[in-house]
Amino acid sequence: MNRPRFDIVSRLGWARAAVAAAAVLLALGQLSCATTGLTPVASPMPAARAALRPEFRVFYDELQDYGDWVLIEPYGFVFRPKTRFNEWAPYSDGFWSPSDSYGWIWVSGEPYGWATYHYGAWINDAYQGYVWVPGLEWAPAWVSWTGNQGYVGWAAVTPTGQPAGQFNVVPRASLAAPDVRARILPPDKAADALAGAQPIRDEAEVDHVVVNRGPRIGWIEQVAGPLQRARVEDVPVRAIERPRAPAGGGPAPGAPARAEFRRVTESIASDARTVMTQKQAPPPVVPRVRLGDVPVAPAPARPARGFTPAFRDSTKRH
Repeated sequence: MNRPRFDIVSRLGWARAAVAAAAVLLALGQLSCATTGLTPVASPMPAARAALRPEFRVFYDELQDYGDWVLIEPYGFVFRPKTRFNEWAPYSDGFWSPSDSYGWIWVSGEPYGWATYHYGAWINDAYQGYVWVPGLEWAPAWVSWTGNQGYVGWAAVTPTGQPAGQFNVVPRASLAAPDVRARILPPDKAADALAGAQPIRDEAEVDHVVVNRGPRIGWIEQVAGPLQRARVEDVPVRAIERPRAPAGGGPAPGAPARAEFRRVTESIASDARTVMTQKQAPPPVVPRVRLGDVPVAPAPARPARGFTPAFRDSTKRH
């Protein structure tokens, strides 16, 4: 099972310590105001942002307009997108783009998709619905794959690598369709379509991360016809992050405004929606927003675990 690299114990310790510290600071501030008669001063940092690990705060800054950050133990603060609670699931508003190195890359039509479908994992909370748990390793998609001869399904994974909810299921020939969202079967038909389905795992280490490349592209081409392979191009956060103010105040010289980050990520999502609505061929380039300004040690090398077919003849390369 493909799994994001998470240390739940350390995340829990960090979240609790940060929340406790924020509560203590708030209490001290209120006590000081009560004893001195001064007007309370607003906290310079929201509690949710303060509770996140520093390397995760870029997600808070750039996603806060698209949803809420809610506290769910043992994960700490997680992101809940503004969606219809009972009518939405991750990895449904976008399309799959095939590539040689990464297999199937999820291209999202949602403005927060650059983060939530390529870093971290998802949980399906009974009260909050689907919420996203931040992570630092980029992957083409953090999903679990399943399938049989006629159908293919995928589902977001939890931090422990288990499916977070029901599988999105499409006919095998529709996996590469730009309007794949319109071809996802309703839940009652999806269960019947996946009769006899088995997990699909084609795991390989790419850029120090073990990724699940999903169904063999050649096997999909047998029923969908030839598919253009995409290449990935990086869009570093360092190049478009909001500026840090110098000592004298004002914007940093030569640094782009935060609006530039928003413009770039929303443009990526807009381009994806155009492909979806106009049923265009997937573009030859998939942009990847990299957390280039976050100091993260490379993950230790892990051997790829090979390929687990969904059915016998899928082990043959085409």
